[in-house]
Amino acid sequence: MDHEIRRSGLAGNFCAVVLELEGRPDVRQLETCCRDFPARFPRSVTRLRRQGRQYAWQLFVDKVLPFELYDLPDGDWGSGEWRVADIINTNCSPAEAAPVELHLLRGAERSLLVLKWFHPACDAKGIELVLHHLFRHDTAEPAFEDSALDSLLQRWSLWQKIRLGLKASKNIGLLDRASSILPVAGVQLPDALAVRLKRFDVVESAGVLNRARNSTGLTGTALYFIGCMMRALEQVGCSQGGEAYLVPYAVNLRRSRAIYPVFGNQVSFLFTQAERKIVTSRERLFAHLKEQNRASIRAGMDHAMLPLMQAASWLPLEKHGSIVRFSPHGRERSSFWFSYTGPMDPEPEEIAGCPVTGMYQVSQVTAPPSMGLLVSSFGGQLTLSLNYTANQFLPAWIDDLMDALRGELLPDGGAA
Repeated sequence: MDHEIRRSGLAGNFCAVVLELEGRPDVRQLETCCRDFPARFPRSVTRLRRQGRQYAWQLFVDKVLPFELYDLPDGDWGSGEWRVADIINTNCSPAEAAPVELHLLRGAERSLLVLKWFHPACDAKGIELVLHHLFRHDTAEPAFEDSALDSLLQRWSLWQKIRLGLKASKNIGLLDRASSILPVAGVQLPDALAVRLKRFDVVESAGVLNRARNSTGLTGTALYFIGCMMRALEQVGCSQGGEAYLVPYAVNLRRSRAIYPVFGNQVSFLFTQAERKIVTSRERLFAHLKEQNRASIRAGMDHAMLPLMQAASWLPLEKHGSIVRFSPHGRERSSFWFSYTGPMDPEPEEIAGCPVTGMYQVSQVTAPPSMGLLVSSFGGQLTLSLNYTANQFLPAWIDDLMDALRGELLPDGGAA
């Protein structure tokens, strides 16, 4: 999607995970981590290069992770979040983009550690594993990473891949029958990504997750957040109407609690869709999303997407991106982007001598839909990160959306 994001006028497919630290980290220790990490993970110091009709990662001359230090003005903690937005909006070409780079926004009493990443290098769960390995001070031999995605694809014959691909294509065709509701029409060209955070304390977070289990089941937490976002958007109103909300969400292919593989795409994805008449009823919506997910898993749609993804890698970037984004009628397919990787596991307690107190994520988006919701869980606390194109939404509308979303997540207060 890097090409599509740049075509929208934004910086590119850059993301970040932001760790909130108490105190001032030891800079020399961070620099040591940036020097040692590439010895175990050479992929971290590569650059994207074209090879024939495809792209591949080639080793770069510099064998150290890029590291930048910024000192925040005394007493101005709020400027740190603005600086995070500046980091994610900094543009460079795909050929120059580092897979991973570290930024420290150092304050007098608190600091932000920003791990920026170029999305083709790894997925959202992978960047959490980068954090795990980066600060472990592990002197073991270089890591050997088997691709979870490739190991699945290697099990299937060509005809099995064709059958799965046709099944996935048919499913997407059925979804495309309904036009997607979009938060913004995207008439005005976007200027930059902005971020709005909504935090929940431990009690409130437990309440949200308890309601998710009751509404969408033990494995349907992501569906609960998606459904609540659909209802919140319906409350505040979207500028481009349609027949249904459609949202893609990732399916992690790694084994449970696995700390490898780190780099590369190790996810498939599914779509969830709900017509407007269903979204207006909370009980009906969650029953629908839950059953839709069950039916998709039973039909093997999570695996059926993989042969399509493999075949699409041979297409020109312009063609690949447009197929992913747009229906055959030329309409944007996704109502909003979404990410939830669950609790960070393993979860860092301290980095460079500073306790970790919180975490959130940031991601560029295409315009339209011009909006993404990223949900992070750290230390038993949830943080919602609404990522949107700043000049395409009124601040008051964003305020109303975040208030409506909180109300949907905790419809009867914050108690668990």
